[in-house]
Amino acid sequence: MLPQELRRGKDTMPEKKPIRILHVFGKLNRGGAESRVMDLYRHMDREKVQFDFLVHYRAGDAQKKSGKTLEELRPEEDLDEEVRSLGGRIYVLPRFTGMNLPEYRRACRDFFASHHEFAAVEGHMTSMAAVYLPIAKAAGVPVTIAHARSAGVDAGIRGVATRFFRKSLSSRCDIMMSCSKEASISVFGRKAYESGKVMSVPNALDLEAFYFDPALRARARARYGIPEDALVIGHVGRFDPVKNHAYIAGVGRKLTDLRKEKASDPGSTAGSSCGLYFLFAGKGALQDEVREQFREAGLAEHLILAGQLPREETAALYQAFDVFVFPSLYEGMPGTVIEAQASGLPCVIADTITDEAVLTDLVGRLPLDQEERWAEEVLRRISSTGAGCVRQGDDEGRKRASQMAAEALDKAGYNVATAAVKMQELYLGLARAD
Repeated sequence: MLPQELRRGKDTMPEKKPIRILHVFGKLNRGGAESRVMDLYRHMDREKVQFDFLVHYRAGDAQKKSGKTLEELRPEEDLDEEVRSLGGRIYVLPRFTGMNLPEYRRACRDFFASHHEFAAVEGHMTSMAAVYLPIAKAAGVPVTIAHARSAGVDAGIRGVATRFFRKSLSSRCDIMMSCSKEASISVFGRKAYESGKVMSVPNALDLEAFYFDPALRARARARYGIPEDALVIGHVGRFDPVKNHAYIAGVGRKLTDLRKEKASDPGSTAGSSCGLYFLFAGKGALQDEVREQFREAGLAEHLILAGQLPREETAALYQAFDVFVFPSLYEGMPGTVIEAQASGLPCVIADTITDEAVLTDLVGRLPLDQEERWAEEVLRRISSTGAGCVRQGDDEGRKRASQMAAEALDKAGYNVATAAVKMQELYLGLARAD
């Protein structure tokens, strides 16, 4: 629990300037954690609370010799322009490689020695938070926050380093925040979680942006050349091993076989002859590999990669889906599953994902070793009228599902309009306590 002074009501003292909260990330692209912080940022009273961002960039040898700063060398990223338009500042540290710890520590010390304007530093990049948060504290930052967003680690030396540094993180920050039980345990340890010292912060989002809209559905499908009666399997996420796109290709192959079988059943709509599409949003190094996996599954012509989209276009893309599939190997709390529910989409997700993501009956969790069962579940959820199902092409049913889901998500704390007020008061409370 937070101290009493951090849980007081609205600030009654006039603020000459907004307090500044520094958020630490790897990059400022449209990842899940970055998107959730930006949702909060857009809804903050920025005359009271402003966000700044500390990100990381790995400069090449030739770049290092150029004499330019990392801010000058780092390419523009997805969210840079909006951050600056909202009044935020962007700073850059060298990326930790596993071999440059002395350089990384030195850069952190130099940065915080020059910046004393922050009321708090909130580290979302917990792999190195045990390094940069104590340095920030020693330099005079009043409050340090570690915010757990993930329930796993990368492979290789980076994963080894992450596990090592996370061991001490619970004792090297002032406040622990987390998006889920699994993320709490993974980042801070079971003892810290079970002691009640980890503050739960839902990954709130702009629910209204995802409400189902048949007109948006029609426009989104037309944009990608998808017929109105086609079955669309959707996914939103970066092309990274943890997202497990290869599994979707396997499910797709089983789904194709099942639909052929069903086609001979005159009483079934699941086996209709309408087209099948896999529509994915996101970017990453594995895009070509995913294309090859779908080619090997005989589904190359059925795959559409929409790329990295602005948030408005991503929200519209959900409208085009009929089912959302999410077979990640691990997640903290996937915002995309929350977004899909807000859009009234039936969801089939891996049981490796926290059950805290199951906020409506639209979501079903299945093991990752049962591709045929996944395919059957997909068909059941778009061809039945049972709980958690929305028949393909039933716009009114989808609207009702979206409305009911939005109410449930709001009640569970996932409405960013409400969450932003709570976080704003928390940040102001931290400043008052100081």
